[in-house]
Amino acid sequence: MRRACFLLALALATAGAAYTQEMDLQVELMGPLGTQSSHKGDRLFARVVTPDSFRGDTVEGKVTEVRSGGKIHGQSILNFTFETLQHSQAIPISTQVKSVVNSKGQADVDEEGRVIRKSGNVAKVLGGAGLGGLIGGLAGGGKGAAIGAGAGTAAAVILIEVAAEGPEIRFDPGSKIMLTAKARSGQPLTSLSPSAPVAPAAPQTASAPAPTAPPAATSSAPGSSPQPNFTALKDDFIPGEKLLLYDDFTDMAPDEAPPHWKVRGGALSLMAAGGVRQVTATSKVTMTPMAAGFPANFTVETDVKLDGDSRSGWYFYPKNADEQFLEVWTEPRGDQGAELRVYVRSREEMLNDSTAAIDLKQPVREALWIQDGRLRFYLNGQKVVDVNQVKLPPLETARLESEPYSDGKVSFQRIRIAESTPDFSRSIAATGRYVSHGILFDTDSDCLKVESGAVIKSIARGLEANPSLKLRIEGHTDSTGKAEHNLDLSKRRAEAVKAVLVSQFGVDAGRLAADGFGASKPIDSNDTPQGRAQNRRVEFVKQ
Repeated sequence: MRRACFLLALALATAGAAYTQEMDLQVELMGPLGTQSSHKGDRLFARVVTPDSFRGDTVEGKVTEVRSGGKIHGQSILNFTFETLQHSQAIPISTQVKSVVNSKGQADVDEEGRVIRKSGNVAKVLGGAGLGGLIGGLAGGGKGAAIGAGAGTAAAVILIEVAAEGPEIRFDPGSKIMLTAKARSGQPLTSLSPSAPVAPAAPQTASAPAPTAPPAATSSAPGSSPQPNFTALKDDFIPGEKLLLYDDFTDMAPDEAPPHWKVRGGALSLMAAGGVRQVTATSKVTMTPMAAGFPANFTVETDVKLDGDSRSGWYFYPKNADEQFLEVWTEPRGDQGAELRVYVRSREEMLNDSTAAIDLKQPVREALWIQDGRLRFYLNGQKVVDVNQVKLPPLETARLESEPYSDGKVSFQRIRIAESTPDFSRSIAATGRYVSHGILFDTDSDCLKVESGAVIKSIARGLEANPSLKLRIEGHTDSTGKAEHNLDLSKRRAEAVKAVLVSQFGVDAGRLAADGFGASKPIDSNDTPQGRAQNRRVEFVKQ
């Protein structure tokens, strides 16, 4: 049988002699990449795996050409580039591919075992094109024509050939690509500070924990993504379940105000990089959420980046009151900005004024939890405030204020306000179902986020207290992406939760079943960020 040759062309531009310091980056695809799932112009995201100093950063690119084999006499073409490294800020990069490993761990083949052959014949591929030339229009005989000339400096291109007898090229999430990368402007990548603290030479004191250092990962089940060690986590924050407001600014247009907020004061700028959107203030801005009538028990989660001389905080107001009854705000402290001041005060008393060690080079995940007269506050999962017998009147409204000074700025990436609901055991006993929005996963992955720990622990404790209880774990997604991919993702996520309960908490696997329904059972509209957040959930059903 005639073998069809599938050509995967990667066009990778160099930046010239001024930026010659290269470094190797191994990145892991965060979504599917292939001639059936990708379209020209699609954004492409991957997470940095190595080196440790860049681990967790993202690289962003785009798909530049997609042609399936059935349409061009057996040849499939998939062209893409990586253009940006998100490392505390967006850094333009040029890259070359050194090797590819599919999601099954097989080197130099795609998901169907199509062999990848690399060719560095730049002259043949580019035909003399300059910087920025992209491979496309690959026709008979494997010859390529360059599309798009650049600024006249030499280009470096690696041509990856995939030879197989099939109609497509496909790489699943988790596939790894080894890149040689360098900055196209600014500092060389080799001179940048680490994106997260590395393990210290000497043990840290209890007063200065490493707030962002992840626990050792464990593999929950054969073929699954490595999962955090939840039995070692101390995070007891449980997000509220009934959403009052959720915003990641994905439905905000660049020339508009955020649609879910009333804005007063200075202007907000919408920024995007690495698949993340944020609004940034460079002058004092007050944002009032379109939510009123706060319940007695609620949580507020804020992903905020504080740069320079700045602060941000929440102010809560009783009904018909002009003066706040409760304020909770943070601001950087110390010469290097390595500490965060946490200030909590009610109208009646000072509740907290302290500092905590924190890495302010990255956004900080702040979480406020008010429950039965108890107020807790967390930074990146570490509890830094825990006070009780706090007397609060019914709170009607809230305001989020950003106060940058001189050259400072404040950026918000995600904000979630929700009512706290009964715990797992009470919900299962009362309704036979427990719906969780606090079990979170990496984007387009079945790898659980560390902040899911408290919810999973509570479920494990409930199963331990009720040995006869059996559960079906159901995964649900929003409608973003293809239905078949969402269905598979939801099933893998349900299986991941089951695997963690079994492998880390000793739950009998016979008591648990897992299934996924993709986006087929929405509980809210998929037209808004809040609706999509509601639909992304894990449910536990009594059997």
